[in-house]
Amino acid sequence: MKTETTSGAAILALALMAPTATVHAKDWSGPVVIPTVSDTPTDVISKILGATLAEAGYRVSYVEADYTASFSGIQTGDLEFAICWQSTWELCEGATESGKALNAGTTGISSAEGWWYPLALKEFCPGLPNWKALKEPACMEALATAETAPKARFIEGPADWVMPVEEMAAAFGINVEPIASGSAAALVATISTAARRKEPVIGWGYTPHWYFMSGEGEFVQFPEYAEECQTDPAWGINPDATHDCGVQTGSLWIFANSEFLNTEEKAKAIISAFQLEGDQVSSVLKSIDLDGEPLDNAVDAWMSKNEAVWKSWID
Repeated sequence: MKTETTSGAAILALALMAPTATVHAKDWSGPVVIPTVSDTPTDVISKILGATLAEAGYRVSYVEADYTASFSGIQTGDLEFAICWQSTWELCEGATESGKALNAGTTGISSAEGWWYPLALKEFCPGLPNWKALKEPACMEALATAETAPKARFIEGPADWVMPVEEMAAAFGINVEPIASGSAAALVATISTAARRKEPVIGWGYTPHWYFMSGEGEFVQFPEYAEECQTDPAWGINPDATHDCGVQTGSLWIFANSEFLNTEEKAKAIISAFQLEGDQVSSVLKSIDLDGEPLDNAVDAWMSKNEAVWKSWID
């Protein structure tokens, strides 16, 4: 996932949204402040953990924040924790360099991102999921539109997401034209509508997400990710380019303010015990994105149905 570095003004705005933060870092009679970043998987996980802390007796408050700025917020004490996607690992680890933020462990949920296609695309691009199938002229012709021809249309996420589509396309010699979506919902709607109509389509997918975990499609298989792939052109199949590998996969992590963890042993124990699986939240994600269920209502329903799960984190 997903967002570019924000400006200092955005970080300042985040601090202003949580005026009690500098107090409650030393006096835990104030709230535990948690960011929401307008991304359904991230916010569902944050609110399930927040609701569990509330059940344990903490007073919890939520603020809207930019994904990137939230990692500055946990360093300054304006926020208590933030959810980190593996694909932005450098950003998350950078927050720990000052010693004011710590990696508090995995959420238990696996994450993956990359080029995703509905299974019906194999009819037009035999050889998928191998990336070489995308270089075939018939495959490119099927994916091209009037706006992108002779290039294939590639449906990206919103413009502020981190998606190395152009870099990968150049490295592998795949002739695609990335088209940005206005929102995550628009991304899914465009791909799923085309898939339902059996129209050739390819775009950016990510998990955990109810649609990209539905079994209706799969990720393109590129050479396995390596750090050297991002910086060393000599690494990989293209000696003249970086990004000649797949996108990094892994987990969703919890990064937290170190003073909060060191002061609040109970909260630290809950965060350490917190473990979810993708299938435990997939129905929640679907109810929000597909059925229009409000985020808070969906999380409340999950908490009611999974009392034994969250109580085990407290106990």
